[in-house]
Amino acid sequence: MRNLYKFLRQGNFSIQTSARNTVTLAYNRYGSSQDRETNPLVIGHGLFGQKQNWHSVSRALQKRLQNQIFAVDFRNHGDSPHTSTHKYPEMADDLAEFIEKVVIPESGYETVHLLGHSMGGKIASVFAVDPTLQRKLASLIIEDVSPVHVSKNSSFRKYVQAKKNADLSKSRKEIGDQLAHAVPDKPTRDFLLTNLVYDESKPGHMSWKINLDTLDKELDHVLEFGLTKGSFSGRTLFISGQNSNYITEKDHSEILKFFPTAKFQIIPKAGHWVHAEQPALFIDAIVKFLLEK
Repeated sequence: MRNLYKFLRQGNFSIQTSARNTVTLAYNRYGSSQDRETNPLVIGHGLFGQKQNWHSVSRALQKRLQNQIFAVDFRNHGDSPHTSTHKYPEMADDLAEFIEKVVIPESGYETVHLLGHSMGGKIASVFAVDPTLQRKLASLIIEDVSPVHVSKNSSFRKYVQAKKNADLSKSRKEIGDQLAHAVPDKPTRDFLLTNLVYDESKPGHMSWKINLDTLDKELDHVLEFGLTKGSFSGRTLFISGQNSNYITEKDHSEILKFFPTAKFQIIPKAGHWVHAEQPALFIDAIVKFLLEK
């Protein structure tokens, strides 16, 4: 198995594995085994995201932290396998296997820093409160999502349907124009269009990298899931955007029931995508938290 993972890291190739119904996650690595100033950092994207969205932030963080950074694609996203299910516990298992089979052997560390945005933050929270999995955590960072409350964004259903209805025989620009009625905000529309790739099996057609059928079926679970038990008493940071309603100060007391040592930081002039809207302030917050003694 170790030789297989050595092969996989040479590119974005990935396969499905039978253990615990987990999938092998595609990933990008930043830094090398010589970069050991602190534990490796594993980064997980949000719904409709992918590892490539984190490229510039990962590079900047690696330069500051002098460690190894692993940005993953979760199942049904990016270059990772498509499956018929998309549940948080199984995605936490995917992540656990990735850390066990890839990050620990590559880094030589037994524990990792874990950062998750939005959906990735909920996956990270499920990982953290699991009594077995949390042993692998040096610290936890969750970006702009409450792991105990229903998502406050009601637009995701419209996004999925607009993508499913798009005419993929058209150009990228024309497909973007088709999405405009459901996704009027251009930055959000541009973000969704990063999932669009040329379909090698259909010349002249595009295709979506994400598994729209499964995400459509599982969307209620993805949006409505919240923690009901467990806790993580390790070092934890919640970062939220000043202009976002995904985490409010009223949520802090409920979050502290599951993460009793959590710190909260609000980044000014940022919405839900804090790392994209205020990257310098976001990176400063991460570095300060991870390197403080």
